[in-house]
Amino acid sequence: MADTRKKMAEGLPGISLVIPAHNEESSIYDMVSESVAVLEKLGREYEVIVVDDGSTDGTAGELLRAIGNFEHVTAIELTANLGKGNALKRGFEISSMDLVCFIDADLDLHPCQIKRLLAVMENERADVVIGSKRHPQSKINYPWYRKLYSNIYYLLVRTLFHLPLKDTQTGIKIARREVMEDVFARAVCKQYTLDLEMLAIANSLGYRISEAPVDLNFHAPFGSIRWRDIRNIIVDTMGIFYRFYILVYYGCPLKPPGDSEPSVSIIVPTREIDAMTEECLQKCCDLNYSQFDVKLLPDYEVQADLPSAIQVITTGPVGPSVKRNIGAAASDSDILAFIDADAWPEAEWLRNAAAYFEDDDVCGVCGPALTPPDDSMAQQAGGLVYSSSLVSGNTTFRYTCHALRDVDDYPSCNLLIKRKDFEAAGGFPEEYWPGEDTVLCMRLTKDAGKRLIYVPNVVVAHHRRPLYRQHMRQVYAYARHRGYFFRKFPANSRRLTFMTPSVFVLWLVGGLAGSFFFRPIKYVYLAVMALYLTLVTISSMKTLDVKVNAMVFLGIIATNVTYGVGFISGLLSSGMEKS
Repeated sequence: MADTRKKMAEGLPGISLVIPAHNEESSIYDMVSESVAVLEKLGREYEVIVVDDGSTDGTAGELLRAIGNFEHVTAIELTANLGKGNALKRGFEISSMDLVCFIDADLDLHPCQIKRLLAVMENERADVVIGSKRHPQSKINYPWYRKLYSNIYYLLVRTLFHLPLKDTQTGIKIARREVMEDVFARAVCKQYTLDLEMLAIANSLGYRISEAPVDLNFHAPFGSIRWRDIRNIIVDTMGIFYRFYILVYYGCPLKPPGDSEPSVSIIVPTREIDAMTEECLQKCCDLNYSQFDVKLLPDYEVQADLPSAIQVITTGPVGPSVKRNIGAAASDSDILAFIDADAWPEAEWLRNAAAYFEDDDVCGVCGPALTPPDDSMAQQAGGLVYSSSLVSGNTTFRYTCHALRDVDDYPSCNLLIKRKDFEAAGGFPEEYWPGEDTVLCMRLTKDAGKRLIYVPNVVVAHHRRPLYRQHMRQVYAYARHRGYFFRKFPANSRRLTFMTPSVFVLWLVGGLAGSFFFRPIKYVYLAVMALYLTLVTISSMKTLDVKVNAMVFLGIIATNVTYGVGFISGLLSSGMEKS
């Protein structure tokens, strides 16, 4: 103990060991025990953080036993299995040491190898050290077909990203805290390919990455890899490629969360408390933030037993814009965070937004509303339709993570505004729904001259309307208001891109009629339609699931037509009915 205290006094950086676990009842206690023994011998401060990623076996019970028997061990229990990437991120969020190590829970990689990675980090002055199965000194007990998969994936990664690494997927890594803060601020992947994404981001930001040999011994029976897993890995990998090279997303300058946490009121309008509202409230209560409350605004009294952080304000059967104004009036917080009841925030939602409010010119922050991974196929397809540039034009950043930017119009499903600026703008106009957020954003940015910043890591998950009927009803309602606003509010609504679907509808009808009378028009009409269908086909190739892609293909066409008709209807209307 004297030697340990001496080494700690010398200022050796402490280690946070993060262990993601899903259904690891048979190994997790031994993994924690072995990890504690290894970390004790290193003579550094340490903590062990195990993230139970929605296990359905006895993992939680084994973790309780480990916490009772070992100091410096913490467990996070996630209610749903959202993937290894999400678990690693959640573990990092509560870690506190200068070095962060990630290791798999199954003991295939023994934690004694942490010492080896630390030595490489010190000798090579690296910012990140990863275990590598392809290192010449590694000892791998690995079935031939897993080696085949690994080699194929290595070639794919090498071709796409040109990383100076021979392996990205081995389940042990160590990094300096400041590196991981930069990386996790930009990371998107929640399930299969966070390892690759982390390394691609770190490399692009100029951090030094080194590889260390590992001893890897499979203890579980060698199971087959499912096609679904391979498909998802490929899709996630191509998503990283798209964000890396097309969107140039990873290099955007993001402010790290600071020590200052302005007070926030989260305002949730709803008619009643259903399953999605309960999910929203639970996720709000789980936020990694210290100063916030939740204003829940249902139509009528709520009988449910809710956490003390949630204030229920009954409003009667009024529209969402009225509810939001009532919630804002009941708040004395610095920031008003608006979210829909069918959405839920990621754990760092408020922390990632808070730093931007330090600028007096910034009135608000917004971020992407991503389709939750557990949505149905029809809902997933609806989200993919919205993410298509043939549907959303240059506003696809609302549905996927794009680079930081200023905007002048944003939906209220993920919109945070300084309360003083909200009040100065008069709140939401109560005569509109949907569209009330467009008018408020116009008043904030065009009239008051303030900045509204889109920040890609200020993320909520937003359940989609399933294709086709519910989706089309929503599209038509949005389109009518956009057509009306095109005429009434030119400052942020009179844009040619909003008219494009209507021009397409007019051509669809007029060109077809003209082709019966004039042969040249017929050829032009067929050529334009062939080009359009080609573009739709390309844009609908969102996944490796043929059925989903077919749904997206039809959804893009139906959305274009529905929006075009709705826009024309709103453009010709004398006014919009009150909600």
